[in-house]
Amino acid sequence: MARILVVGKYYPPAHGGIETSTRLISEALGAHHQICALTFNHERGSCRENLGGIDIIRCGVAATLCAQPLSLSFAGHIFRGRWDVIYFHAPNVFASFFLLLRYLLFREKAQLVVFHHMDIHGRRVLRGLALWLYGALTRRAAAVIVTSRKNRVVSRDLKGVTRCVAIPLGIDPDDWQIDADERDSAREWRRTLAGNAPVVGFVGRHARYKGLDILVQAIARLPGVHAFVAGDGPQRAGCEAQAKALGIGDRVHFLGHVTQAEKRRMLSAIDVFAFPSTEITEAFGISQLEAMMAGAPVVASDLPTGVTDLAIDGRTALLVRPNGPEDLARALKRILVDPALGRVLAGEAGRHVRTQFTADRMGERHVRLVHALLSPAGSGHAALEPGLLRS
Repeated sequence: MARILVVGKYYPPAHGGIETSTRLISEALGAHHQICALTFNHERGSCRENLGGIDIIRCGVAATLCAQPLSLSFAGHIFRGRWDVIYFHAPNVFASFFLLLRYLLFREKAQLVVFHHMDIHGRRVLRGLALWLYGALTRRAAAVIVTSRKNRVVSRDLKGVTRCVAIPLGIDPDDWQIDADERDSAREWRRTLAGNAPVVGFVGRHARYKGLDILVQAIARLPGVHAFVAGDGPQRAGCEAQAKALGIGDRVHFLGHVTQAEKRRMLSAIDVFAFPSTEITEAFGISQLEAMMAGAPVVASDLPTGVTDLAIDGRTALLVRPNGPEDLARALKRILVDPALGRVLAGEAGRHVRTQFTADRMGERHVRLVHALLSPAGSGHAALEPGLLRS
């Protein structure tokens, strides 16, 4: 049994696709190894707890700089303990600095696995510093994980990295089995907000690259159509103001953070799910998987990333040009006026998720990766097929 330190930004119940994946991967590895997850605390203060057999250290955040949490206790914990594997969920600039120090100062022998969730975005100087740190870490990594082969190709941050392994994200399909009574209740809730009007759904952090402003513009082109917008983030106030300025403030319903039960209710109530992300920072899209499993047809941006491993045009979703509100409105309308098309897309999407993107399948591949890296052969790269990518 190996000792594995999982370094992440946050851990559930903090919301987010990366946070959920951090938990699922930790629990899969925890069935075979001793796991400690080191994260920032999404609430005040520091604490230590055990959830699902995982020892979790949540470090209090002293300040936040450019969306990066800063924590002295987090830095201190990076240097503690002896580990066989360090599993680093990136990007996390603060953690990158102290992890690199650990490897440089202590000649750390633990196998380093870097899970590259997305490219780093930011001001030029800060991004340059972050990329220098990140490059120094990835060069020391026994494996760098991407969620799609496409992400390795388009990434600006992984230039020169050769030890890449493609492991898609996954969800538990059982979490999205919605019975008739729950759907009836969801439809009643929907009527309280939108009456009998058609409804488009969106779930995600209100961040720059999520394209929420594009969705608002699309809704303005669809008279009588409502939108249920779940989540929060730095772009929310601007998008609310945009909706009011376009005269559709009464048709775009900002729901804020939602619980798992509230998300299930929303996804089972809508007619179509919009995934309008605008740039390659959007590397995958867990909310797409959730919508597909909940039975909602999806309209997604045609991005050259893992987004289109899930959303296959005309089969599991309709794809549209990124940053194109007219195209987005046209595709949403196509499903709204043709429910049969929506049912065909949703049915095929559900089958696609159940065969390719489950939490069990994802967890098994991470377990195999760790076992290969800990094999007597050393880094075990030959055992990583079929996920190994070479430049």
